[in-house]
Amino acid sequence: PPRISRTHKFLHTMGGLRVGFVGSGMMAEALAGGFDASGVAKFVDMSCIDRNQPRLDLFASWGVTPRSSNHEVAANCDVVFIAVKPYGVAAVLEEMRPVLGKDTLVVSIAAGVTIATMEAAAGPGVPIVRVMPNTPCLVQCVAAGMSAGTFCGKKHTELVSKLFNAVGKIHEVKETQLNAVTGVSGSGPAYIFQVIEAMADGGVLAGLPRHIAQDLAAQTVMGAAKMVLETGKHPGVLKDGVTSPGGTTIAAVRVLENAGVRAAFINAVKAAADRGEELAKQ
Repeated sequence: PPRISRTHKFLHTMGGLRVGFVGSGMMAEALAGGFDASGVAKFVDMSCIDRNQPRLDLFASWGVTPRSSNHEVAANCDVVFIAVKPYGVAAVLEEMRPVLGKDTLVVSIAAGVTIATMEAAAGPGVPIVRVMPNTPCLVQCVAAGMSAGTFCGKKHTELVSKLFNAVGKIHEVKETQLNAVTGVSGSGPAYIFQVIEAMADGGVLAGLPRHIAQDLAAQTVMGAAKMVLETGKHPGVLKDGVTSPGGTTIAAVRVLENAGVRAAFINAVKAAADRGEELAKQ
């Protein structure tokens, strides 16, 4: 392979990329597993730290190296994921500050912690990317948004994109738009879980066994989403393709319209986005 200078090491083909996790919870587990499975980073090149010893033991069983301090994780990694509770982010970055610099990319998945707060804690020159993921990351199907900090270049955002594309999809947005991302995809799985539960309840009401109704509802949601993503067609066009004149589907659509389902979803997204903004100010 070509020799990579320290300055341009993010331009390499990701062979031997050293990834660290400060906080080794479920989201870190999902990311680590996805990175290794896709080959963008391997377990043997990863480091982790967590207050919970069983979590460290789990990561170690895959070949990840447990570290004794946050400082040690940063010193041994090219990319450091901050996956701790939001209140702990600044303290973690301050601890790592002596070993952070322009060659260590920090990626935060902590909700509500601003880039400005993180840059103040990490020190000048440290590239920081703030990411809003969602729980389907646990099944390698994340929908995420990211915003780049003051000291990030294209190479940094491309690297984060490559990593997250291994476990789903990510879009770059302005930091001011991350609360909207929270409203749509960050909190969104909960809305869809309610949809699946309600559709399954309807199936049970109409005479289906619970397990069949739930499986049909979940598979239908997944299939409909796949049609939107793969055809590129507007959801309204796809909906029209199912609603034949005087048929069963248009009868159901009328009930949903009368119940204000679309307005409820629009208002739910906005409520989550507004709440995210409130929490960020606390």
